Amino acid sequence: RQLVGEIIRRFERKGFRLLGLKLLQASEELLKEHYVALRDRPFYGRLVKYMSSGPVVAMVWQGLDVVKMARMMIGETNPAESLPGTIRGDFCVDVGR
Repeated sequence: RQLVGEIIRRFERKGFRLLGLKLLQASEELLKEHYVALRDRPFYGRLVKYMSSGPVVAMVWQGLDVVKMARMMIGETNPAESLPGTIRGDFCVDVGR
């Protein structure tokens, strides 16, 4: 959906430094490990299927409280619960999309 540049801009505007970026095709095995905390959620299977359906961009960011701030910037897991101005609130149409 050509949103990578906008997402990077949002993190850079917050003062975070991009240390690494990689385009990859994530396997279902890798995604199940990455999203293990969500395995009991009703959308888990759809999320893994969607994320493994095409390439993803993995990024490593550096900065003060970057993980906490990233979660706030990204928004709620359910896009319908994400506020405008968050990445999910602005760009997601469904969990995993």
